[in-house]
Amino acid sequence: MAYFGDGQFTVRIDKLRSGEIRYLCWHKSNSILAKPNLILRHGKVNETPNGEVTEFIFHHNESTFIVEHIVSKMEGGANYFFIEVTDNQQKKSTWKMNQMPIPKYFQ
Repeated sequence: MAYFGDGQFTVRIDKLRSGEIRYLCWHKSNSILAKPNLILRHGKVNETPNGEVTEFIFHHNESTFIVEHIVSKMEGGANYFFIEVTDNQQKKSTWKMNQMPIPKYFQ
């Protein structure tokens, strides 16, 4: 469904055979073949009617993780990914991520 990262993290969002949406995150210092540093399960998907923005929503402990995927309106344009984490005190942290090519062993 999505594979992206920045200088610190690599993130993969996938859909399991059961239909469950899952979030996997690795620190950049770790191989993506290793166990992820964070696994979030039972995600929800919200998509705008025009399909330009998709949100993946996950809950972990008392925090909410929202991954926003914005599709470029231009053919061949870049896709954008933002992760917003809101803690139990409503403090928000946001990261901009870059789309990455999906490794062959994930396809």
